[in-house]
Amino acid sequence: MPSRIHSIIPRVAIGIGLLVPVAAVAGYLIYTEPYEPAPDTDIFAVVEGRWAWTTTDSGCANEWHRITFTPDRTVMTIAASKPYEGADGKLDSLAVYDIVSHTLASIRGAIRGETRLTDAGEPVVWDLVLRSPDHYAWASDRLVPRWVHTGDRTVSLTSRCDIQSTYSVGTVLHF
Repeated sequence: MPSRIHSIIPRVAIGIGLLVPVAAVAGYLIYTEPYEPAPDTDIFAVVEGRWAWTTTDSGCANEWHRITFTPDRTVMTIAASKPYEGADGKLDSLAVYDIVSHTLASIRGAIRGETRLTDAGEPVVWDLVLRSPDHYAWASDRLVPRWVHTGDRTVSLTSRCDIQSTYSVGTVLHF
């Protein structure tokens, strides 16, 4: 009997050793995929509302921001509850984006007066990407990899403050 146990243990260890990397890769792929609401859902309606960065302790109580859109969906305005330091070093509490495009899962916008440039010398364009009906993150072509949440190039995840979302769960959209 001892010889049988000794032969099973290495086989189990090899099996577990093979499953761990597969599970890690699968988890990473699921985590980095954007959320796509149901096809009949208006992404602008999902995004509009009050949000807070998940990296702050006070979050919705003190450091929130409100996202609104013009009726024609060509301009997005983000109004912060407190002034923040912009890319130009000045304090501001309002960011205005001209909407470049949108999908079921993301809104691409160019900040008016953007001073950050891509390697090609063009102003950075930002993608607001849904992670769920109540979470979004920012992505940019300037970031490598393009879609990040952790590490030195962190794009902070946000959470909805006025949680009253009833949007149906959708499928994953691949970039």
